[in-house]
Amino acid sequence: MMISIFFNIWLQSQLSIIDRKSFNLFQLIFEKSLITFMIQQKSSRTNAVLMYVLSLFTLLVELYYDCEGANQTSNIATENQKIRHLQLLDRLDKLLISSSGYQDLAHILKKCEEYFSYKRCVFYAYVPWSNQFYGVIGAELPKVQSMKGELTGENTILSSKKPIYLRNPKNYVKEEHIQLFNLSSIIFIPILRQDQLFGWLTFDQLGEEFDCTKEELLLLEEVGKRLGLFLSRKGEKVEKNTELHLTERESMILGLLAEGFDNKKIAGLLFLSEHTVRDYVSSLMTKLKAKNRTQVVASAFRLGLLS
Repeated sequence: MMISIFFNIWLQSQLSIIDRKSFNLFQLIFEKSLITFMIQQKSSRTNAVLMYVLSLFTLLVELYYDCEGANQTSNIATENQKIRHLQLLDRLDKLLISSSGYQDLAHILKKCEEYFSYKRCVFYAYVPWSNQFYGVIGAELPKVQSMKGELTGENTILSSKKPIYLRNPKNYVKEEHIQLFNLSSIIFIPILRQDQLFGWLTFDQLGEEFDCTKEELLLLEEVGKRLGLFLSRKGEKVEKNTELHLTERESMILGLLAEGFDNKKIAGLLFLSEHTVRDYVSSLMTKLKAKNRTQVVASAFRLGLLS
């Protein structure tokens, strides 16, 4: 029973990148390799081990076909669905064209929630020179901004260049993060432009479990590509005739903003008045051409001012 559960979880994470042809080829290579290996071992229990491992693989194949069959039966991509997906992408394109740049990303994410019928969309930025990721934009901003770390081989979800849907994220996301965000099902979408990775979007339903078809994953993959193109546009960054200079105190306040502290807390930590902190925040908004605190942090991550 547990093996079946683990196989199901693995299949859910791979649906966007496997198809019947590649799966059948993998099965053939696996069986031949296993038989060759067992013959070379000359073990007295060769047949027993071989039969057991092949039975496990047979279970995996059956689960895959069940999953594939369910998708084909209940989620056939009809012509109307294709038209609807194209209409959604067209709405997104118009939104991106009318947006002025990175500072509008918070508004864009709210619209993505509306367009694609998800209750929460979060943006995690990737900084290539430090190989780190940061939570930048999303509901419950202090929680989002508490998410940061280094991209390593252990981050199998973030290492994928394809969208990943997890019906149950238990074995892929830390339990503390599942509890923090009340996660059930979740989708990870890389934001790419050619080989440049800008970060990731996550979509979820605020703790509610949901299904996602391969067609829907392909739609969201296009969303990631369009956002990658949007973020790579020239001339949308903060003007930098030489370099953007922040004072030591501005840098300190910027770091505390990124941690999710409000003006009162920042004032207490730095032994300043709230009025003085507001002045510094206003200065940061002016320098980063941001409309609010969220855009200050988002622009700072984008420009590498936070690491």
